Formats: sequence, C-alpha cells, structure tokens
Amino acid sequence: MRNHRVSTVFVAAAALVAAGCGSSVTVQVSTEGAEGQQPQTNLPVQFLPFDRDSVFDALDSQASSPRPEMSDALQAEAERVAGLQAEWRTKDTEWAEARDNLQQLSTRLQNMDSRDPDYRRLFDQFNQGEGVVNRLNRERTNLFDSFTGAQEAVTAAIDSFKIVRELWEDEAYAGYFDIRTELLGGQEAVEDTTNAAGLATVSLSGGSWWVTTRAPVAGGEVYWNVPVGDQDTVTLNESNGTTRLRL
Repeated sequence: MRNHRVSTVFVAAAALVAAGCGSSVTVQVSTEGAEGQQPQTNLPVQFLPFDRDSVFDALDSQASSPRPEMSDALQAEAERVAGLQAEWRTKDTEWAEARDNLQQLSTRLQNMDSRDPDYRRLFDQFNQGEGVVNRLNRERTNLFDSFTGAQEAVTAAIDSFKIVRELWEDEAYAGYFDIRTELLGGQEAVEDTTNAAGLATVSLSGGSWWVTTRAPVAGGEVYWNVPVGDQDTVTLNESNGTTRLRL
C-alpha cells in the first residue's frame, strides 16, 4: 500500500483557519424539479476548514497509475440509461397524480345525487380523466420496460468498471483520512442536516471553510464543494455544483 504524505506548506495553510472570529452561516440546497427549484430536505451537509477536492487532486497526482475512466461508449450508454430512468420517473409521477385526482373525483361522484346539475359535468370529467390515467399508465410501462432493458444490457460492464475504480480508489486514497485528521488540526468537521426548506445553519470558527454535500437528481447526483467565504448564506444548486452519474 502506498504511503501518502501531505506537504508542510499545505498543512500550514490549512491551519490558518483557526484564526479570526467565528460566524453563523446558512446553507440553502435546492435542485431542479418538475415545478422549478425544489429544496433538498434531510440532506447531510458538512463544513471542512480545507478544500477536500484539492486533497484528492494531490492524491490523484501521486497515484501509481492514472484514475480509471469509463470508455466513451460505456459513458454514452450509462447516460442513456440514466436518461430513460429519469423519463420513466417523470411519467410515473404524472400517472400517480392523475390517478389520485381521479380517485378524488370518483369519491365526490359517489357522494352526489345523480340529479345534481353538476353530476353530469363531473361524470364526463371522470371519463376523460380515466382515459388520461390509462394512457399515462401505458406510457410509463413502456418507459419502464425501455429503461430496464437498457439497464440490463450495460449492467455487467458498469459493474466491472466499478470494481476496477473502487480498487484503484482504495489504494490511491488510502491516506485521505490521515491527511484529513492532520489538516483539521484538532478541530472537528461541522455537520448538520437540511430542514424542510432545504436550509441548515451552523456556527463556524474564523478562517476559510468549504461546504460539501451531494444530492440525488434524475439521472445521477449533484456534488458540491463550495468555499463559504464571507457569505452569511451559501446557495447550492446545479449552477455551482457538478452533475455526475451515480455508479
């Protein structure tokens, strides 16, 4: 196993975070949904007094071999599978909402007198809604079949790649937690979980901090590692995150 060391300069720079006054910082996390930006709730967020990505970059450069990357062909197939999965989930949500609306309308009709002037209008609306639900059900079923078929075709290749990547990471990043402990310099990482509005507020000691988290999205995940700076509120969304496949 390779022994990884971090430079004295890097440690000294990270140690500067202990200087200065503390402050309260709020992070707001949201991702794009069917109805615009949606808050990411119950999402763990972590604040570190150093740039974790720079540590991984340094370990990458010291690795005995280059980081394994997917072939262009496998990447394209994996993205196609992720796209089909996102389409199916969107259609499934549309179907579920239409079905729930139809059930509510059915209950309303059952509690009405058929002689009520609104009964015929609602009955026609129910028939139209039933047609929509049936159509959406066929579409979501077809999309699910397309997604699962495409997924099965590439699962073996992706699993093989994951094994190769994980073995490489086990060796290349073996020293990360020792480096992390050294860079923390006796401090603790600050952690919290977002509330129903996608917000988390923490108190940080003075110096430079980074907030890091990841959130699932259609077709993969968004990863953030963003400097806090002197902001009172840090907004995390797709514009300042990295969208990537979830392997």
